[in-house]
Amino acid sequence: MAQQPLHQESVSEKVVNPIEFFMKFTVENKYSPSVGDSRGEENEVEGQFVIPFEAFTRQNLARIRIFFETSSPDGTHGLSESEAFDLILFPRSWGTFGFGVTAHMTAETSKSLGTVAPGPAVGAVLKRGKWKYGLFNQNFLSHTFAETELQPILGYAFNPKWGAEIGDAQYTYDWKKDRFTLIPLSAQLNRILSRDKDHIHLFFRAQYNLKNESGSDMWTLTAGISLIPEQ
Repeated sequence: MAQQPLHQESVSEKVVNPIEFFMKFTVENKYSPSVGDSRGEENEVEGQFVIPFEAFTRQNLARIRIFFETSSPDGTHGLSESEAFDLILFPRSWGTFGFGVTAHMTAETSKSLGTVAPGPAVGAVLKRGKWKYGLFNQNFLSHTFAETELQPILGYAFNPKWGAEIGDAQYTYDWKKDRFTLIPLSAQLNRILSRDKDHIHLFFRAQYNLKNESGSDMWTLTAGISLIPEQ
């Protein structure tokens, strides 16, 4: 009996996986009309670079995220923090598993010194038809900054052009405060534009934080664009 050809995933299926082995460059704008107990609003721009490469016969995925505050209730603006990870990937018939190292870096301000908090990262994404689901975990540990982030993954590709997912919803536990500081409800709509073998990913995400933490965003509205070159 002839074997059935393997299903070739569309870009709309791949973009819901944060540990997918493909290159993309993303810029997104996050607007928060209310921040904790403050009456002020906040706006942040994020740049993200995802670079796949091979090392020691294994697939690796590097990601760098840079956060830049353009406005905040206290009037500060500028580079606020950045994150980076390097994962070793293990693709399987059921999905992808990966583990590696991550780091969170904060910029030095007039009130505090900059910090570097490294730690382990691990993730698994399963696929079932056009569904993707899984979990991605990052841990940042230093003497001044200690957090665990859990990102649930759930997405569905309607067709090669449209998809929906939870998006970047980071359930955050602060070990210094000994409590959750971010418990988000999130939904994201994706649109893929293609020309030849290059793609553009447009997305919009709405997120609400169930945890009323002082200084944390309550509602966050995010619009972004990713450039996905020919793989």
